[in-house]
Amino acid sequence: MEFNIKTTNQTPVLWSDNFFSEDEIGVMKKECDKIRVLNLFSNDTGSAKADGVIQSKNDSVFLEKLYNAEIRLSDTINVTRIRLFDPKFQKYLVDIHPYFITLTNLHISNGATTLLSYYDDSQYYKPHRDLAFVTVITWFYENPKAFEGGDFIIEDDIKIECKHGRTVFMPSYLLHEVTPVTMPEDKQGKGLGRYSISNFMQRV
Repeated sequence: MEFNIKTTNQTPVLWSDNFFSEDEIGVMKKECDKIRVLNLFSNDTGSAKADGVIQSKNDSVFLEKLYNAEIRLSDTINVTRIRLFDPKFQKYLVDIHPYFITLTNLHISNGATTLLSYYDDSQYYKPHRDLAFVTVITWFYENPKAFEGGDFIIEDDIKIECKHGRTVFMPSYLLHEVTPVTMPEDKQGKGLGRYSISNFMQRV
């Protein structure tokens, strides 16, 4: 497991291209494909707003709401929580940067929510902040990549390219956005866009 690290406003941002294995990514993508095909998106996700205007244009659903009391049936929730709440990994993360002691302090809480988002042509997420302590976002898509854009911009300072299997860890208060996805017309509406799984780590 390898991490890149950059700092913006004296705050660490980490990302890894092998936090999840390709098998784990495949399990999550299979579930996300099914949710998209069945059109189970709710888009009632408390999206960031500015002057009353929603800042995102994508399809999304909180998996905890979708599965209700049966979250154990979600492979994505199981995979991400096992990895994020692994004590050995949390110690490793703190060794990289002490800010992430915040994440280790959440091990006694079930306050993790899991947002599935899907971006097709012309979809985006304008600059916003998350209501959590730590935000962890993983991107994946069908290879070969059928779109451009969908990159991650943090504090108008750090640009992280949308790469299959890439996972970003950051303090949730940092301003961040997703640049518009662009796809050829013959690729649109076929599930060839940008999936993201956002884990919002918070105390309840």
